[in-house]
Amino acid sequence: MNKNNINFQVNRTKEGTICEIACGLLILLSLILSFTLLPTTAQGGIAMLIQTCSIALGVLLMLILVYQPNNFNIPDNSPAELFIATVRFVRITAVLMSVLSLAVTLSAIFSFEPYLIFGIFGLIFVPLLCWYFHIYVKAKHQKTS
Repeated sequence: MNKNNINFQVNRTKEGTICEIACGLLILLSLILSFTLLPTTAQGGIAMLIQTCSIALGVLLMLILVYQPNNFNIPDNSPAELFIATVRFVRITAVLMSVLSLAVTLSAIFSFEPYLIFGIFGLIFVPLLCWYFHIYVKAKHQKTS
């Protein structure tokens, strides 16, 4: 837990609203498509519905957590840029998880292997993760300097 005395707050921004609307629409579309699988294959439709609801819950928790950045595990005396990068990282990850949910649902509907989807997801997520760790390490070095 962040035990420093920084009181960093995240307010409503256009960026946050766009991310929340995008996540909501992608999850809603994924839920609708999961419901279309129920009549064709009951077991596959239920599995897709459970998967979509699980990811929707995770995305919802991530979007709520963004507004409480003081609970992030960020080193003491970190610059504000690290808090901002963490908030952006969590928002982008939430959008990517929503896209992944939709892609997996579409792969079940159109009966193609999801390996391509996971590969593309990895090609997007790994550079994003490297960017965040670069900022994190840079902030830790600024702390020690």
